[in-house]
Amino acid sequence: MRIKIKGSFLPIVVLLSPIMLLAGCGTSAASNETVTGFEERIPLHSPQSPSPAETIVELQQELFVNLDFGMFGEIETLPYMVALTEAYIAEYDGASIDFAVVSRDEALELFQSGQAQAVVVTGETQGGVLVAYQCLGVAVHPDNPITELDRGQIFRIFSGEIDNWQEFGLDDAPITIYATDRYSASRQAFENILSLKSTTDGIAKSLVPDTAVVLPDDSSVAEAILADINGIGILWAGETPSPVNFVSIDSVALSCDSIADGSYGLSRPVVLMASGDTEALLEFAACVKMTEIARGLGFWPVT
Repeated sequence: MRIKIKGSFLPIVVLLSPIMLLAGCGTSAASNETVTGFEERIPLHSPQSPSPAETIVELQQELFVNLDFGMFGEIETLPYMVALTEAYIAEYDGASIDFAVVSRDEALELFQSGQAQAVVVTGETQGGVLVAYQCLGVAVHPDNPITELDRGQIFRIFSGEIDNWQEFGLDDAPITIYATDRYSASRQAFENILSLKSTTDGIAKSLVPDTAVVLPDDSSVAEAILADINGIGILWAGETPSPVNFVSIDSVALSCDSIADGSYGLSRPVVLMASGDTEALLEFAACVKMTEIARGLGFWPVT
């Protein structure tokens, strides 16, 4: 496929390399900082990252990015946007969808002004179609007696303020945090929902401590927790059974009902808005094939 890069937005396209995380290419060596504004939540380049030229070569076989029009969405919805694009193009030979990552407000602004034909955003919004739920689970070892945490406790654990299970009346043992790369969709979603970021001089920084064990994908996080009774981590919940235990959040267990009614604290609706020639996306997004694809990515399906 081609790749078109608008010169003034080169850093955005070059740093869309978190797309590679879908294939499990996360790295703990990346910078902890992100910039705000149009590039909000897109990682800054670090010495350990591939050079811009290398990144472009890597991307040009995978996507065509046009920042003038197309589908826009938050980085948390990037896996869904990529999957929807690939599935739609495969279904309708010759179709073309271009996409880029922006903030939620910018996506809605671009859609309302007609500059974007389609947007994928999280949270309640007027118009559009509910296509899935973004749902995260706080996972612990099956033998860990902790079955419930409130949002405050989760914040304090994942910010490093609580670092020992003794705080919860258990034996003296350090808490080990397992997480995906800070630029993965699940990590970004979790940090945004719980406000696990601090902002100084326009720079947003993750509050998850550097002692957290960073792994390439959710499967690796689940495996690590199963091997460590003192471990805790965040996973896309999806609707796929997992051998780890997901704790209740504020006394609300993870379930179809609690996700649908909004009472489960780590879930948000994913909404697709489309207009003009892209309205066919709405019907395609609701088909069984796309629902199963979304489920495989960890999104909770609409029932």
